[in-house]
Amino acid sequence: MIQRSLRIAAGLLFLAGTLIAAGQEDKGETAEAKKLRGRSSAPKAADVDSAVTLDALLSKKDKSAFSESKGATVEGYVVQVEREDDGDVHLVLAPSAGETNTKKWVIVEVPPAWQKKGDNLTTEALRKLHGQKVRVTGWLYYEPDETSPDPRGTRWEIHPVTEISRAK
Repeated sequence: MIQRSLRIAAGLLFLAGTLIAAGQEDKGETAEAKKLRGRSSAPKAADVDSAVTLDALLSKKDKSAFSESKGATVEGYVVQVEREDDGDVHLVLAPSAGETNTKKWVIVEVPPAWQKKGDNLTTEALRKLHGQKVRVTGWLYYEPDETSPDPRGTRWEIHPVTEISRAK
């Protein structure tokens, strides 16, 4: 009787742990999505889709508009910087400084691994870019989570960001 109760308790603890861990994953996240967001090399010049601009991302919103196998370089104003629970630094870019219309926002993210690769990619350096016009390079990524609480003009992101600098 005691052994059976212990087995039931252990099973319930395992189930609770599994449910908690599953709740911490992004909805819709697959192994492929994790692989794309976790890329460790920067796109080469031949990988960059020159048709991708901030305006193009905002106007061509469906998943077939671009390829996640391509990189991109876009310019925009940093209207928001925040550190997410997973350690990514989430920057919101817009066509104009101080833009409050969330339908004109594009999200770019710098994961912890990339934050360690350069002084200009640290959380502190990225926070200093708020209000500045920047040039961002990285990999195109289509956010699979339709229920994301982030307001955005498109589910297309640059994630991971592999390079960022002030635009001229």
